[in-house]
Amino acid sequence: MHGVVLAMAFIFGSGYAHWQLNHALQQRLSEPVEQTAIVRVVGISDGVGEQWRQVVQPVSTKPCSDQSAKWLLYGSFDWKRQQAVTPPDMQPGQLWQVRVKLKPAHSNASPGAFDVEKWLLQQHIAATGTLQFAKPLTPLQVAQLRLKPDSFIAQINQALQRERLRIRQHVMQLESTNNSSAKGVLLGLLTGDRSLIDADTTLLYQQMGISHLLAISGPQVILAALIMVWLLQKLLDRFPAVYLKAERRRWLLPVFMLVVVLYAGLAGFDIPAQRTVWMIGLTVILLWLRKHWSRTRIMLIAASVLLLLDPLAILSAAFWLSFGAVAILLSMNLPQTIEADSAVVMPKLQQWRLAVRQFVQLQWRLFVLLAPLVLLCFAKISWLAPVVNLLAIPLLSTVILPLNLLAYTLSLVSLPLADVIWQLALWLLEVFHGGLHILAQTFPQALQPFYLGSLQLLALFAMLVLLLLPKGLLPRWWLVFLVIPACYPARLVAPLTVEVLDVGQGLSVLLKTAHHAMLVDTGAKTGSTSMGDKVVIPALQAQGIRRLDKLMLTHLDSDHSGGAPSVLQQIAVTQLTSSEVFAPYPTYLCKAGQNWQWDGVSFKVLSPSPTHFQATNKQASSKNEKSCVLMVEVPAQADIPAQRVLIMGDAGLYTEFLLQQQAVPLQADLLVLGHHGSQHSSSSAFLAAVKPQRAVVSAGYLNRYGHPKSIVLARLAEQQIAVDSTIDSGTLTYVLGQQRYLNPQRYRDQKLWLQRPHE
Repeated sequence: MHGVVLAMAFIFGSGYAHWQLNHALQQRLSEPVEQTAIVRVVGISDGVGEQWRQVVQPVSTKPCSDQSAKWLLYGSFDWKRQQAVTPPDMQPGQLWQVRVKLKPAHSNASPGAFDVEKWLLQQHIAATGTLQFAKPLTPLQVAQLRLKPDSFIAQINQALQRERLRIRQHVMQLESTNNSSAKGVLLGLLTGDRSLIDADTTLLYQQMGISHLLAISGPQVILAALIMVWLLQKLLDRFPAVYLKAERRRWLLPVFMLVVVLYAGLAGFDIPAQRTVWMIGLTVILLWLRKHWSRTRIMLIAASVLLLLDPLAILSAAFWLSFGAVAILLSMNLPQTIEADSAVVMPKLQQWRLAVRQFVQLQWRLFVLLAPLVLLCFAKISWLAPVVNLLAIPLLSTVILPLNLLAYTLSLVSLPLADVIWQLALWLLEVFHGGLHILAQTFPQALQPFYLGSLQLLALFAMLVLLLLPKGLLPRWWLVFLVIPACYPARLVAPLTVEVLDVGQGLSVLLKTAHHAMLVDTGAKTGSTSMGDKVVIPALQAQGIRRLDKLMLTHLDSDHSGGAPSVLQQIAVTQLTSSEVFAPYPTYLCKAGQNWQWDGVSFKVLSPSPTHFQATNKQASSKNEKSCVLMVEVPAQADIPAQRVLIMGDAGLYTEFLLQQQAVPLQADLLVLGHHGSQHSSSSAFLAAVKPQRAVVSAGYLNRYGHPKSIVLARLAEQQIAVDSTIDSGTLTYVLGQQRYLNPQRYRDQKLWLQRPHE
């Protein structure tokens, strides 16, 4: 009977989740649009200053309209003054009239890169946009809209969000030797608001494996509730007559639950906080009714309720890691710290030693058992995590957090006294961060990426299940049979794999043979955003590539070489080559005629030739025309003829003309178009000489240059050349030497939410 109920629940849950996913996808904006709208401010801004961005919800006066979709708005940029425009002071719950440029959710779809579109979907954000104009509505204008009054719960949530904003603004004013690092972490530990945490601190916490401590979850919420309940109990104990009306639990449990809910709301009510609320809520109800359920049952019901209310939460790594950690903790049968009958006999020192030993065991078990989930979600793990957590958890959870909560409580009555305690907490955090920096410098490779194939993941999770199952159910020695597939997965290697990475308005092509890897270009760098960090390095790490035999920068335009410094700093490169010196790195200049072989695959540089450097015409001697042009050939195998790929960089019409004059054959099965499909490249004569099966355009979504140009697409269509674009397909993967006709693997086809709206 239980099996039937579980099967029906699974079928219902799957169908409900699929319906919710399709509904959310239909809510997404399909085309760019500029419009004026009235919006309600949701929560507080995610980031301050130039990093400001705000979630808003369009308001409609139509009673039956669906207003569940949200927009994520970014501040505008003043190109004349070359600075970001000061964002408006939007308060949670306020109504504003805004003028926005909206665009569909779109990000770099590439292996290992952060999936922004999945994150937006999980946050119920239908579009992103740039804020051009914003004006708050007056009370009279709000009254004229005749909107339905906010519910009591909505009003409480808005009040909590305003309190979060007040705390942020006050923490920003605290004095600190490090203006952002310690204050950002202090704020994050108190309310889960990470807007003040800079990128360097985020990376530092990732390297040390302690990012999880910044998420408001069980320990923080329970500690806050216990403090309030303890104070209430001390007050009630002074009036023992109240216990004649109701026993102690009847007084304390409602207050405990109320504090849990309020603090979870103050922390933004993210997934770890929601998990805590539902699990504690069920426990409180059971205690009230004097019932008993197993902890596993409580956890499963909490997860079911959370997903019933928000099915898209299942897309979040926080959901899996939060419930995964709880499941692992519940499965551990740790010995009691002190046996009841020996509590009086055991010396205090021995009790402390036993507690410390159990804490160390707990950290190592959590590290080992959570490793498969961490690797599945992030493809990297810090081997320092179990060591650093031994210090970080006691310091942050039992010292900094209580100081934080005490200071916040005092701030409601005396800000100067609260600031004294906050300054003490800041000083402790700065000392702690100093130690973390020393560790990061001593062990710079602490955060290690791991390539995990499907077979490896399956084996690791099977090992995890064996370890978590009750003893005696399945023999533990079966783990031996899982070690080999977990460590040495079978990998089929093609003669040549070509990956055109989705780096937006730029180019980056990864070439892999059986035992070698080469990268052609690294994408752009815009402001502080480098495609090297954002896309290229994650793609290399996701495939287990830690060394490049060659990095070729076709030329030194930003959209081709902007990500190179990041790649060179984090990935070992045997040889760097370009059409000119890339200072300060030793650079081998590419010239026509250079050639080499890897694993039977031939590589040949076709350009630049001496003619490029002798040209007097400005266009002919430009950086674009001096691009390194590379031809890669896979020899004929069995019934498959030789196959070639031609990568043009930004070479244009002049280079194409010179190549056609040479005796070198230009025919290629795959052509990576020059200059992202610009009208200054890919002439009809050149396309006729190359005769590719497929042509690839690497360009950015809604790029200001309008690439690829319609005239180029017309030329390709005229010669019946199939066109693939990273705009619509994300990263494109081609395998040469295994089949006669090239069929690309489109990264966007792998996930429903990554597919373009018109597909």
